[in-house]
Amino acid sequence: FRSPYQCSTDFRLKWLKEDFLPYLTHWETTVMLREGYFSSAAQRKMLLSKETLLGLKITVSSFLELVPILFEIPGVTAFLSEKLCQDPLEKFFGCQRQRGRVNENPNAQAFCKNTQALRVVNSCMGAVRGNCRGSTTSRMFDTKENEPLPKRRHARSKTNSLFKINIMFGCICNFSSKG
Repeated sequence: FRSPYQCSTDFRLKWLKEDFLPYLTHWETTVMLREGYFSSAAQRKMLLSKETLLGLKITVSSFLELVPILFEIPGVTAFLSEKLCQDPLEKFFGCQRQRGRVNENPNAQAFCKNTQALRVVNSCMGAVRGNCRGSTTSRMFDTKENEPLPKRRHARSKTNSLFKINIMFGCICNFSSKG
């Protein structure tokens, strides 16, 4: 399952559509129609959360629609699904929330104003905790994301070198005076 998709008729796409999505629906139905009395709290413990189930269904359905479109692009012969990542999008909206501060429901004008401010000032740091992968940079709109940071050379201080010489000299003198 880790090999790249080679065409839009890949068996894994068929499995997602014909087996996995119906399984999720069947699981939900089975729990809801289970014999015996189960409280709604007990039923929720038997399932993934509604949000997670819906997220899985939307993600898989979107993926099933995306792959055939990708293979229609000239030159696309393989596709690695692990390269799909929404972390930059989540980071962007996290920065929007940081920029909006107490305004939890911004209108389109406030959103555009925040976006422009983020571009100009580059004032957003990524979330310290969250479900996004780390980045090589800490700023939102940094264009040098894949370049390594320059190496910093450490200058040797004279006092540190002299201290080491004195210790070595002291050890040699003590050794020779004992002999």
